[in-house]
Amino acid sequence: MDERKTVPGIWRLDGRAAIITGGGGALATPIAHGLVASGASVIVADRDGERAETVAAELRAAGGDALAMTVDVLDESQVAAMVQRAVDQWGRLDILINTAGGGSRGLALGYDRKTFDDVLALNVTGTFLCCQAAARVMIPRGDGRIVNFASIAGLIAYPGNPAYIASKGGVVQITRSLAIEWATTGVRVNAIAPGVIQTAGVARQVSREPEFYDAFRAKHPIGRFGAPDEIVGPVLFLCSDASSYVTGHVLAADGGYTAQ
Repeated sequence: MDERKTVPGIWRLDGRAAIITGGGGALATPIAHGLVASGASVIVADRDGERAETVAAELRAAGGDALAMTVDVLDESQVAAMVQRAVDQWGRLDILINTAGGGSRGLALGYDRKTFDDVLALNVTGTFLCCQAAARVMIPRGDGRIVNFASIAGLIAYPGNPAYIASKGGVVQITRSLAIEWATTGVRVNAIAPGVIQTAGVARQVSREPEFYDAFRAKHPIGRFGAPDEIVGPVLFLCSDASSYVTGHVLAADGGYTAQ
């Protein structure tokens, strides 16, 4: 019997090559560690090359096979080079995880047009370009797993974040449309929709709007915000053979928020 079809074999990623964009970030770092612990080789891609190299060095120190790349996900030539580097290094690309993204809070009536355009470009266009480039390699091989980072903001709404909410709704729909288009090719496309995850960036935002975030926290039925390492398991599930019949799904890792 194929070991990858058994438990725990279906959870392993041995011999697979992965790219994680936004790889120097607070959410991506524990995911990258989870990938190498599961047997994958990893390209840590980030606009900040120093942060990418820091994470890649941590992965190598832990015994993983990892390298860093400086990549702007809005630069098609850099995105193409990122995918080609995986093929040159390992002869394949099996997994793409798109965590690169961002947002900027502000009320709609005074929201700056350039900020709105920048958030949509990074979160929507950047995600699409990476999916497109990866699929050009994955589809001919007949296998691949893409995990996009949406948000509960792509499934529900709240005040003061028009661009982020619109963009994450776009990520949800890109995920669904590509999953359907590529369903018979062996390439599965899914998304993670985290609730509020307690990172340093979120902590700074909480300090600026404590009352808003106190109320937001109370709306998470589990009674707290999430921790970055609580996103690792859901991502690895979608990357592994354990989810072989799952595509076009948006997995909410949100402490029950969207169950209400």
